[in-house]
Amino acid sequence: MNRMKLKHLKVKVKEFSLPVNTVMDTSVMIPSVKGVWWLKYGEHAYYFMNFRTSKGLCLKLSHHAIMKPGMARLKKCATKQGKLVSLLSSFSSRFHYGFNLLEQVMLMTVPHTVTPIGNNRFIVNLWSWCGYLLIDTDNKSVTYHLVDEKDDDSVLGSQQWYDSEKGELYAMSYSLSDSLARIDDPTKSVSLKIFKHRLDGEENEIVWSGELADYMHDIIINKSRQYCVACELGMYIDDQQNIIPSKVIIIDIKNNKKWVLDRFVVAAHACFDPDNPNIVYFSNHNFEFQHSNLLQLLKKGSYSVKFRGPASIYKYEITEEGPREIGMFTHEDFYRLTNMHVFNHKGERMIAAMGFPDEVFLVDADDMSFIRKIIVE
Repeated sequence: MNRMKLKHLKVKVKEFSLPVNTVMDTSVMIPSVKGVWWLKYGEHAYYFMNFRTSKGLCLKLSHHAIMKPGMARLKKCATKQGKLVSLLSSFSSRFHYGFNLLEQVMLMTVPHTVTPIGNNRFIVNLWSWCGYLLIDTDNKSVTYHLVDEKDDDSVLGSQQWYDSEKGELYAMSYSLSDSLARIDDPTKSVSLKIFKHRLDGEENEIVWSGELADYMHDIIINKSRQYCVACELGMYIDDQQNIIPSKVIIIDIKNNKKWVLDRFVVAAHACFDPDNPNIVYFSNHNFEFQHSNLLQLLKKGSYSVKFRGPASIYKYEITEEGPREIGMFTHEDFYRLTNMHVFNHKGERMIAAMGFPDEVFLVDADDMSFIRKIIVE
């Protein structure tokens, strides 16, 4: 697999101060989409907040600069499937989830995940486009890392995992043509590659390739570097109007084995246990995207969602024979689980899970029982 192509983007820089009462030993990068006077999602804005120094930095760049490198790729792949990519067809052609072209491009180019890689640098992955962004807050610069033009059928997943010991990034790419074929037949498989690469321009190394799914959303590696877990964010509907379960792949890198799970309605995210590298937790979002009318889309710049019941968290142990389920948590008002974190606190192992619209659920990670719910004001 070829190396990534680099493109430096023009950015607008603004520095600001943080309230002195927020001083703490941490810093954070927050990606967002901002509106301009004529469009709700005209810019990307990346906020770096250094709470140690009470200083903040905002880097803004054109959303068009993000979209442009991938439009020819989208047009070519969509044409293969009989879909038009033009201004006139923006509101008529239907893509994934019943989206029109405007919604489809908006989904694929929105910033999604931040991966810190040291020295005040961050990788920002888009939802599923042909490149990722490297934010350097010291140099106040943004570099676009693009999938090689020779590989004009691939887009990246929403996440990368950084190995700080070796300076390697694990990432996912899948066939856009295969993905668009799922518009008419959501049961189709999609060509997927899991690869690792370095920022110094070395060739990408394939970790695994085969048939799986699209909208690959999360990738993690355990502490022993034996297991790689990758999750799909599927929301495709079958003939009975049920969501087709997302796929999760677990790869035993050392022994060249793999297992695929389709237990979860919308798999989305995973995390390993802080103490046991063979224990992994999976989130089940349990909601679907829905097509929005043009006025709502342009006004809000966000998607409509429909809940299919409460979300849940599944606990698995990976053994030599494969993964086995050992626990599950859900709650009657636990909606749209967006992320989770497993941690140790005062001798107890806990899960903090975000729920819609403003709640954090605390769960006992040992027996997967409910502890309490925190309302975020």
